[in-house]
Amino acid sequence: MNLGALTNRAERISGFLNLENHPVRRKNYKFRVTYFTLLYAALQAGARNEEQVKDILNTYRKYFIIKDSDYYQIQTFIDEGNEKLFDYLRSLIEDEKFTQSVYSKLLFGEMLFFELNGNDEFNFNSIIRLYADYCKFPQSMEVEIKSLLIKMIAGEEVEGLFKLKRLKVFKYLQNAVNAYLLQEQVKSFNVTVIATMSSGKSTLLNALLGKKIFPSENKACTSTCLKFTNRPKQVREIGLATGQHTDTRWNLTYDDIARWNGDSGIEQIEVEGNMNSISMLKKFNISFIDTPGTNNSRNRHHEEITQEILEQKKSNVILYVLNAANLAPEDDKILLQQVIKHLGDQQIIFLLNKTDQLDLEAEDSIAESLNIAKSHLMELGVASPVIVPISSYAAGLFRDILDNRALTKRETRDALTLLELFRIPLYDMNQYIDRNLTKSLPPSVVRFKLHRNIQIGNNYINSKVIDEAIKKTGIHIVERLLLQSIKESSISDNGRCSYK
Repeated sequence: MNLGALTNRAERISGFLNLENHPVRRKNYKFRVTYFTLLYAALQAGARNEEQVKDILNTYRKYFIIKDSDYYQIQTFIDEGNEKLFDYLRSLIEDEKFTQSVYSKLLFGEMLFFELNGNDEFNFNSIIRLYADYCKFPQSMEVEIKSLLIKMIAGEEVEGLFKLKRLKVFKYLQNAVNAYLLQEQVKSFNVTVIATMSSGKSTLLNALLGKKIFPSENKACTSTCLKFTNRPKQVREIGLATGQHTDTRWNLTYDDIARWNGDSGIEQIEVEGNMNSISMLKKFNISFIDTPGTNNSRNRHHEEITQEILEQKKSNVILYVLNAANLAPEDDKILLQQVIKHLGDQQIIFLLNKTDQLDLEAEDSIAESLNIAKSHLMELGVASPVIVPISSYAAGLFRDILDNRALTKRETRDALTLLELFRIPLYDMNQYIDRNLTKSLPPSVVRFKLHRNIQIGNNYINSKVIDEAIKKTGIHIVERLLLQSIKESSISDNGRCSYK
């Protein structure tokens, strides 16, 4: 399935389809099963791949409250291509209560919506054709519905058409379009994360989002340009992968992204959805862009991708991640020179990551590491670098725990160790930040009204203890710096990037 301009837009609009408000949900069970079965057959006969079809159907199945026994019966009948399939579908279509309802037209519209192809035309697969013929839709009605869908997806004015009784039911789809257009009107605040390989970029981003989106294995794992955009009003997470071939997903999973990331035919991955409720930034249209590590000797294309992003100068803020366990290597110097060369008006914030790997009770020192980093940056021409010490791994783990995500055995062990580590005063990152800077930043807006005991391995730890540990990791300082930048951006852009 290739993506044309309208197809791309339709995929993004689908993230705002609120099936909880689907008008067919108010109908009786038999009617819902009929609607679902016909949509299932149309999707199965269409151009979407198996995973895409499964994503859509599972979502409809959930909101239409289709019983497991009925679902599996429908699945078996349609997937096996039973020779009596057409007769069965015809019997459903010929039910007068269904064909004479306005919902039969809505179903036709939904079938077409999901079959918009790369040429921005509708695929009339065999099931859609059968459905239109047996519903006895006149040619004029088919043309009218197709025209309405194209206008809606393109963002044209169609409100007047909903005064027609036969088209009023399409208001459901228009609500999704309106929600999408409303979000598009708000300027997105762009944050690009840059670093050499294995500095913890992806781990940092996952900590900021409060969930695992960016592949973060202990190797050169980001091989494409991966972008996450927070859409506060979006109903479900969607993913679009483009390049030599394309793919899309509803209800995107981490495994989907990891698979796309490892596909040499995929050049860019875009994810649109919601940040975790724990994040300070969840109310804003904010995009995070992860770039490939540039010092991967096996793939020089990584350097080209990052170079292209730098030359575009589309970021409001660049977060440059330094590795506290390996400061000032030659690779950093080369990359930093390129970043500074293309910086322009983009703000840059430096993060001294992996501070949890320093042994502060022995000879390591965060203050000394900050001084080394500052001297390194000033030698490269950065006059007054803002450097924030941070443990993104600890911050991400602690947020996973508060969000009730199941941990692996290794993560459980690490979480308990890190909770003990951040009880030690030397590991409170806040003390290493200039107080004049922290006083000038917006306050932390994350508040827990009620705390609870959480089981980690064989231990029960109060969420207040975990919340206090998060504050010491440095993640809140990074978020407050970004909130300050969003505030300043909203002033200079006449409020297009809302700040509250």
